[in-house]
Amino acid sequence: MGQAGLLLALVAASALLALWSYLRWPRAAPSKFGDAVLRVVIAFLLAQVGTIPLDAAVGISHAAAVLAVVGVVAPVLAFMFLASLWIMKLFAEQLKGYV
Repeated sequence: MGQAGLLLALVAASALLALWSYLRWPRAAPSKFGDAVLRVVIAFLLAQVGTIPLDAAVGISHAAAVLAVVGVVAPVLAFMFLASLWIMKLFAEQLKGYV
């Protein structure tokens, strides 16, 4: 498996983890639009901050890079997908009266 395959597997696994979390804990979703937007902003901030440990780990060793990907990048990606699911749910609820 090359780098592209590994990246695809990581993104797909993070998306599946977010979907599972969304379905497993439906009451964890924010009920207000402002709360959902806040979670999306937090997800994007985590994505920016999450690159710092990844950059540091790449220079150390392969094991540290794998640990950073599994311990930092995958959870941040999962939270980004989960936050996007939450905000799409609120958008869909708002559009129920128009369709």
